[in-house]
Amino acid sequence: MDLSKLLEPIRIGDVVLKNRIAMSPMISNLGTPEGYPSDTHIAYLAERAKGGVGLIITEYTYVNHVDARGSVNELGMYSDELTPKFMRLTELIHALGSKIFVQLVHVGRKTRKDIIWGNKPIAPSPIPIMDEVREMTKEDIERVKNDFINAAMRAKRAGFDGIELHGAHGYLLAQFLSPATNKRNDEYKDGVRFVEEILKGIKEKIKITVGIRISVTEFDNEGLTPEMVAEIGKRLEKAGIDYIHLSAGRDGPLGSSMPYYYKRLAFLEEAKVVRDAVNVPLFLVGSMITPEDAIKAREIADVVVLGRQLLADPYWLEKAKRDLPIRPCIRCNQSCRGVVYKEVRCDVNPELGWELLPPLEKGKGEVIVVGGGVMGLEAARVLALRGFTVTLYEQNNRLGGQFLLYKDPWKVKEFLELISYYEKELKRLNVEVKLNAKMECSDCIMAIPDYEIPKMPDVKGEKVLIDSNLYVYHDYAFELAKYNEVFMTERSFKGLDRTREYLLRKELSEVGVKFLEERNSMRFDVEIHNVVDDQPSIGKSIQRGYWLGRTFKSY
Repeated sequence: MDLSKLLEPIRIGDVVLKNRIAMSPMISNLGTPEGYPSDTHIAYLAERAKGGVGLIITEYTYVNHVDARGSVNELGMYSDELTPKFMRLTELIHALGSKIFVQLVHVGRKTRKDIIWGNKPIAPSPIPIMDEVREMTKEDIERVKNDFINAAMRAKRAGFDGIELHGAHGYLLAQFLSPATNKRNDEYKDGVRFVEEILKGIKEKIKITVGIRISVTEFDNEGLTPEMVAEIGKRLEKAGIDYIHLSAGRDGPLGSSMPYYYKRLAFLEEAKVVRDAVNVPLFLVGSMITPEDAIKAREIADVVVLGRQLLADPYWLEKAKRDLPIRPCIRCNQSCRGVVYKEVRCDVNPELGWELLPPLEKGKGEVIVVGGGVMGLEAARVLALRGFTVTLYEQNNRLGGQFLLYKDPWKVKEFLELISYYEKELKRLNVEVKLNAKMECSDCIMAIPDYEIPKMPDVKGEKVLIDSNLYVYHDYAFELAKYNEVFMTERSFKGLDRTREYLLRKELSEVGVKFLEERNSMRFDVEIHNVVDDQPSIGKSIQRGYWLGRTFKSY
């Protein structure tokens, strides 16, 4: 595989990146309540720098302590008092050979009063999304403009190489840019003007690279389109913007972090429209998982931005260069999304958020692992990395365990890539795998789930009610709908990421599944009732396997 297009250096404003791979800004909630990066947060970003990316863009970082914050432990650049803590971050990233930009944000109406210290959310127009919204006055506009400029100056002092203005995903700058959310009657009905004035103010005060993230589509008829974004890009290029970073989405369920129901290279066609209109470097994010995906994206974009894939495997680029197995993001959107009140995690990477753990303790001797599902595969991987001689027993003729029961065709395709990764990685680590082999022993590591997935009802020509949010019944609905009339209650989708839920509903409806608000008086031949708050998941199984392998001691 020719990776040369990913490894070329590039100049962005005054900054030279060593390669064309950037880490996407993703909220982690690993910062502190005050808004500075904790040691855990620094270690999390440093791990991605160790993996070789040319650029790290921080998660969105709020610009004032009044009404700009969107998450409880979000980074904040609102006070000089935080500067020393940010210096710790930039110093380490630079020592590891990467550049780092800070993404500055005011979230506007996309927050709640309890998150912004009891204040009322503000926006260009009083269109509520969660809490009641106050329309911004001219004084508010001047205040927020100065907040961005002052935050940029703090970022410069803290050692950041550049600034990214967050103008995507329905936050304040996007609210000004989008015709769906900007209904003003004054000069700021032209929302680009607000961004131009912020950009001009920053450039007048400091010499620093400044880019902007914009949603190339907002997935509705009232919002931004690629053609509109192309025109915005032309204006901002004239105003001095150094790069444009394309993402997608506003307030609806569809956004940049598309689950496995949506194509990879999600926004390539839309990006072409903007590429033809502007000459500044173009960054592009959107469901790029493999090196082949990234190489394809480079046909349009100057810099490929990886998000969830760098959560799944921070060493993606180094492994691609060495042709080593890469742990894939399965685009499940379960542990990495919706982190307003929780820290980021990854279902396939149990070390995410725990980068400060001490190195794996070395071991020696022989170990038997029983169970070829993801728990056993992860335990075997960690034990082999520690230096043990590992034999894995699986009673079936294939690895994968309960993965092999999936019926959802999209899930099957994406999730089985994780099993393929484990097969390659265990082979690389010289783990002996014995299939069609049962094993019982007192000193084995038993990597067997406590919970057995319910079997799919064997019915045809019946009326079936699914009233369960267990993931397995989402799968079974696809198969059951082939031969039965299937209904699902609303609470069957409890706990799902909203983008995944939206697209799952779409796919289920296309195979004939019907949705009910709740169980009604209709007669059903088969009823399934099982709604849980804490259900079994891939992430929990892999976490358990990781800790089984990490804590095992030979005596």
